[in-house]
Amino acid sequence: MKSNSIFRSNPRVGARLAKLLFACAILFAARLPAAELHVNGLGWFGNRTAEQRLKLLLGELGSDTIDANAIEDAALVLISSVSDEGYLEPRLTAKVTTKDGGVAEYALDATLEHSLPRPLEATGVTLQLDRGKRFTLQEIAFEGLLALTEKEAREFFVGQGLLLSLASERIYSPGRLQRAINNLEEALRQEGYAQAEVIAGKVDIDRTTGKVRAEINVKAGRQWFVTAMNFFVSDRSEAPGKIAESHLGEHWTALWRQDTVTAIRRWYFARGHPDVQVKLTPRATDAADGTEAVSVLAEITPGPMVRVGDVRITGNTHTREKTIRRLVSGKPGDLLNPILFDNGQARISRLGVFRTVDLNYEPPDAGVRDVHYTVVEGKRRELSLLAGYGSYEQLRGGIEWQHFNLFDRAHTDSLKLIQSMKSSQGDYVYTVPELFGTTTDGSVRLFGLNREERSFRREEYGANVSVLWPLRRIGLSLTTGYTFKHLRNADNELATKATDPNKADVASFDIGLVRDRRDNPLRPTKGYKLSAQVEAANRALGGAVVYQQFVFSASYHTPWGTGRWIHAGVSHGVVTTFGAPNDKTLPVSVLFYPGGEGSIRGYQRGEAAPRAPTGEFVGAKSYVMFNLELEQALTKKWSVVAFGDALGEAARLSDYPFSQKLYSVGLGVRYQTIIGPVRLEYGHNLNPRASDPSGTLLFSIGFPF
Repeated sequence: MKSNSIFRSNPRVGARLAKLLFACAILFAARLPAAELHVNGLGWFGNRTAEQRLKLLLGELGSDTIDANAIEDAALVLISSVSDEGYLEPRLTAKVTTKDGGVAEYALDATLEHSLPRPLEATGVTLQLDRGKRFTLQEIAFEGLLALTEKEAREFFVGQGLLLSLASERIYSPGRLQRAINNLEEALRQEGYAQAEVIAGKVDIDRTTGKVRAEINVKAGRQWFVTAMNFFVSDRSEAPGKIAESHLGEHWTALWRQDTVTAIRRWYFARGHPDVQVKLTPRATDAADGTEAVSVLAEITPGPMVRVGDVRITGNTHTREKTIRRLVSGKPGDLLNPILFDNGQARISRLGVFRTVDLNYEPPDAGVRDVHYTVVEGKRRELSLLAGYGSYEQLRGGIEWQHFNLFDRAHTDSLKLIQSMKSSQGDYVYTVPELFGTTTDGSVRLFGLNREERSFRREEYGANVSVLWPLRRIGLSLTTGYTFKHLRNADNELATKATDPNKADVASFDIGLVRDRRDNPLRPTKGYKLSAQVEAANRALGGAVVYQQFVFSASYHTPWGTGRWIHAGVSHGVVTTFGAPNDKTLPVSVLFYPGGEGSIRGYQRGEAAPRAPTGEFVGAKSYVMFNLELEQALTKKWSVVAFGDALGEAARLSDYPFSQKLYSVGLGVRYQTIIGPVRLEYGHNLNPRASDPSGTLLFSIGFPF
């Protein structure tokens, strides 16, 4: 009824829609039926994935028939893929429907001993696969293994450190075994065993049970250490002698060779020799300590000195050349230093508006060479769907609409709208990369938020101007900015509601500093992260309140054995009112309300905030949080976690850093995805207050700290 009323109120819409549907019907009727390819035997998801992969590889399924060659190619690809997953004796039957309506079945294998008849034109093909049993490595015996422990070596062949030894972690196939052997050999070479050799010995395969026993023969030899380095320069010019001093005493490995050659080449690049050639030749002699002492001869051919001719940029149809050119530091007449122009290539790529950025020197062997950047511009706009889940806000969904290369200056903007069960949020960000030709990025952000907190409804909207300063030499990222926002609280149920301001205009200067040395931001297993955020609000900046909010956090991650990790996090926040001695009243949204999946996990979001004697919540002006986790892998995807969380908090600065302490311990399970771990955790409160829960079950996505 609703759709009919729309058509009646706007007949033009109904007429245009009818025409569109009629045109689509004609096109659909005129379209020739395409040949169909189906896969059975891998489960619903596996069948669909295999079908899409085969159609992509074959590239012939837009036509109305499939010939015998294409069918046999599809069968070989399918058999090869399941064989590499340990199913070494699959059986495949091709059910073929021909153009005249006939149906025939053919058995195919990897040898194609029985090939399909020719000619053959099929309108439909179903590949029925029986994978058979999966072969697994049940036992691995090493002979001659001295440089590594047997446990370390076995990790290259089967998953170790896992509580559940699944068949999927012990898959055997000839290809997988050889890859594991190659990886073990390379690991030994990276430890300085330059002549290490690993080969497969006897492999016993039980065709009845699928169990496999493999013998691995290891010959590591002696470790090689670089003890001396000499230079021979073809034109008798100066040699980079200081490089030798910093590269002695290390293992002779492929990585050492690469680093040393790179250091020598960079030394010559800076002096205008882009064609420098370096050859390292080792000479090893037996040392008394059982190692090999390696004397390295570096033979260097500097090549001619080259200068820069013209600097050209092509392919930038929608991007102003001035925007690109200011990112290239080299200019005509300079000595040609490839490093400078490589850096320019990297900076152009970081603009985010080009699919590819290629760099060439023309002519390639002249004394004066033009520098030529060829760019391929990327998409101009993109629409993305957003989704997530948290125990407090529950289901979250939204859209993000992005534009790239605005005004042909490589500017971008992003509109993000998110709705959850507890909040509505909108953000618009306009970004100017490489501001004024520097490595800094500038942005303007408009934002709005309406969220139900535990004891009040938070409303805020405003604008922010910020600059990102990447301090790459010291591994830091600095953000500075100015924010003006209007804060309002409604439905206030805090103990301080009688004196809490209902609304306030806040103007602040903001500083953020981050140093991230984790191996993976989505699932860190080693490394650390440090961050500091400062928000200094003052009337002199245009607002109505004065306060300073400081938040510091750190996390550390390290392996403990194999398949086991320790994660530790600490954070501290405090709100002060220096400069406002007669105004101690703060907006409630500036205070801290701990609790939830990223805080103390025995509580829902905000439930761990300080309580008044009446049991009502009070915002904290200071808190200290400590989180400790022990994670044990069950499989490559699943893990279990035991954790402990400690919170100290204070509702008054006079009780800084805390006057009350809360503790939670718990267990959880995690499943690793491409967007981070999916977490189900239960936290039990060791010392709950009168109105606190005894514990909380939390479900969320993402690492907690």
